[in-house]
Parts: sequence; C-alpha cells; structure tokens
Amino acid sequence: MATNLRISVLLATYNGASHLREQLDSILGQIGPQISIYISDDGSTDSTPEILEDFAHQFPARIFILPPNTRGRGACSNFFYLMQNVDSDLYLFADQDDLWMPDHVQSLYERYRNLSNAKQALPTLLFSDMKIITSDGRFLTHSFLNAENLPTDAAPAHFYFVQNNVSGCVTLFNQALKNYVLKNPDLLWENLSKVPMHDAFLATTAATFGNVYFVRKALSLYRHHDKNTLGVQDITSHKHICERLKHQSADLKRSMQYAKFFAEYFEKELAAGELKILQEFASLESKSKMQRILFMLRHKFLKAGSLRRCVQLWNA
Repeated sequence: MATNLRISVLLATYNGASHLREQLDSILGQIGPQISIYISDDGSTDSTPEILEDFAHQFPARIFILPPNTRGRGACSNFFYLMQNVDSDLYLFADQDDLWMPDHVQSLYERYRNLSNAKQALPTLLFSDMKIITSDGRFLTHSFLNAENLPTDAAPAHFYFVQNNVSGCVTLFNQALKNYVLKNPDLLWENLSKVPMHDAFLATTAATFGNVYFVRKALSLYRHHDKNTLGVQDITSHKHICERLKHQSADLKRSMQYAKFFAEYFEKELAAGELKILQEFASLESKSKMQRILFMLRHKFLKAGSLRRCVQLWNA
C-alpha cells in the first residue's frame, strides 16, 4: 500500500474574490494527510491577487503561487498549466468558489491508498459527488449528479467522448495519469480547443488506459451562481434539459473532433481495435444517419438518460 505520498491541490483562479477566502479556508482546514496548494491566477482584475498573496504570506510552507501562464487563457488552459508545472504523487483540482467538506482529501486519499499496487501503477482517477448551494450559500440539493441526471459511478470509456460525469473539483488523480495526459505537452497546447475540458480529458484517458473510481460521498459544496440558475428546480426541469438538447448536432461534431484528436494523440498507446473504433467515430459524418445511429449504439457512444439519448440519436 502507498504511504507518505505527496498530495498537491491545483487551484485555478480568475476574478474570484467573492468566495476565494472561504474556499482557501476550507482547503486549509482539511483533516487527514498533509497537502500543498499550488495556485495559478489567470489575470484577475479584482482583489484575487491580493487575497492570494495574503494567504501565501500566512502559509509560506503550504501555499505557492505560480508565475503567470503565457500559453493561453481560460480554466482548461490554467489547469493544464498547473499540472505541467507541479510535481507530486497525487493531485486534486480545486475551483475558486466552492467549499470543500472537511474530509474531502481524506476520503479520496484513503480510497486510493487501499487500491492494490498494480492498480496504483495505472493511470488512475477518483471522483465523488457534490452538494449544490446558491451563490450566497443556501442549500439546493444533496447530489449534483442526480440533479444533472448523470451516472453515479464510473462510466465506460466511450461515454466520456460524448458526455462527462467527472467534475474536476472533486477528483484525485495520480502521477501515472498526469504522465499520460502530458505525454506531448506542445501537441496538447496546440490542440487545446479540441479538448472539452481538463476534467473530461483526464476522465477519458483514465477510462481508456487505467481506471476511474467513484467515491460515493458528496465531498464538496458546488456553488451555482444566480446568473447560471435560479434554483435546483431549473437544473432538473424538462424545459432546462430540452433547451440544452437543441444543441445535440453541434455536440456530436465536437465529440467527433475530440475523438479524432484523442486517437492521434494516443495513436501509439491505443490498441489497434480501439484506435480503429475512435477513427471511425471521428469520421461518422461521412456515413448515413442509420449507420451513425447503429455505430453509436454498438460501441456505446451514448449520453446518460433516456431523454438525452433519444435526442442524441435523433440528431445523429
């Protein structure tokens, strides 16, 4: 069993002054193993940099602020920049405005260290559920995954090309997974627009080459801001879901583009049969509608939930 592993929290910030102090306090207040916090700010224009400097001054042995990222803007770029510039055994992503439950790190870490050495040697990702709160901290629901009608467990690898149930802010992953994801950093940076998000890329990679595990607890309070939602009833309503389903054709094109890049990026690591499947999925536009539907059914490139799946196939 693994012991005395270095655990690093990767926190990306941008104009997050409103809730940043609360989040940093919740991370610093974790029970269990010792952690270090590495932070990359994406050019904030509010008081975020001052807050970060204040915390780094108070906790110089635990909080480290990275130089500015010059390779791109946005959350996806910022988190990959953190991954590339922090060396550790285990990593956790952190968003700037959530709140971590006191056992967030401990629960994920204990599950990981109870895996066999053989499993720990593989690219490995663990994730949990989250509770949802409003921007001012009012409770909405106990399960983000249930509210979004997403699988409450690890999913088959092909699922992650069309949808994602792994939220970066409740993940833990190992050095082996980081090494796979950053096998060719320059190529990844050049094609970052083809990657849905940092957490989706890690989930797809772990599901394809290693393992994804679900820790059946809500380990974070996920903050839904008023500009995004008026309450959990809107997240789960058919109106909300149908609005998003209007974009299924565009979603499928993005999924095919993602699969094409993934197949090219991992061409040498993928088994021949899997490489062929991804290449065929990436070229589905050249097939008839019925061929596209049958291919996605046969190889399980399917979204979660009967409504989503029906509309996905209807718009294939």
